[in-house]
Amino acid sequence: MPTRTFTIYEVPNDYVATGNSPTISATFTMTVTDDDGSLEATEADDGGTSQVITVDGGGIDDYEFFYDDDITVGGGTETIKTFQLTIGGVTRSFVMNDDGDTIPGAGVGVSFTLNTYATYTPVDYTSLPCFVRGTLIGTADGDRPVEDLKVGDLIETMDQGLQPIRWIGNSPLSLRDLITRPNMRPVIIPASSFGKGYPQRDLHVSPQHRCLLGGWSVELNFGMEQALAPAKSMVGSKGIHVDTACTEVDYFHFMFDRHEVVFSEGLATESFLIGDTIREGMDQMQLQEILELFPELADMKHKKPIPPARPILRQFEVAVLEDLVA
Repeated sequence: MPTRTFTIYEVPNDYVATGNSPTISATFTMTVTDDDGSLEATEADDGGTSQVITVDGGGIDDYEFFYDDDITVGGGTETIKTFQLTIGGVTRSFVMNDDGDTIPGAGVGVSFTLNTYATYTPVDYTSLPCFVRGTLIGTADGDRPVEDLKVGDLIETMDQGLQPIRWIGNSPLSLRDLITRPNMRPVIIPASSFGKGYPQRDLHVSPQHRCLLGGWSVELNFGMEQALAPAKSMVGSKGIHVDTACTEVDYFHFMFDRHEVVFSEGLATESFLIGDTIREGMDQMQLQEILELFPELADMKHKKPIPPARPILRQFEVAVLEDLVA
């Protein structure tokens, strides 16, 4: 049963009602366990087994999620969830990251400003960044299908040259899975959509899988030469689209000692980046394999996060780019 752990930040109750600039008074760890991997707004909205929510290991009386808020905090912008928990008969207000375990720049004593808000949309915490069976990956022996790769194989990386695979996993989804979880349908990046040979064939990846973007628009808008963007954020540009016709999909993911940029069908994409969001939704046997290789990841509360190979753009940030350049 999927479990997800978040850092949540307590704010005054009037923030929920008015949107006034709040100051964070405390932080806690909230854990959600559910059978469908989707964090709904209320218990009544949850179609499966009731969501079990705890805060710092203790139970709560009730909960309700209200908004998706775009805020400015610590000099940057973030999308957050705004919600209330009833603990010991007292209603308290909190915020948390929209798609990560923490809010960058947030902490006790930090204030933030509300920019825009929208109705709450459920958090999906079962997605994995993956390649589809048949995808050709650049290796020391040339391009090889992802399903043929094994632990120890040397993979071509953009920053570190040839690097050995430390772990590889497989997540097959049936037609029934895709009907119940349409958000997991593959995204297709057409051949040569980023220029001749990039990618060299149609590239099929999971919606969360990130590709490397660069060019003048990334530099102008974000002050950086390159950034990673999830495939789902590029749907609608350059012919990139969701594969609505597939009846099953076999996803593969592999990991190195660090997060790397690799070459799939000739296009620069990411390797598997483990984090609380992914780790908590993984199969226990897969998780055990990773923890045997990287035991320091078992300490979720105190581990130092593995840094991404490039800054990661959110979907709304990709939307402002006037030109997508790989």
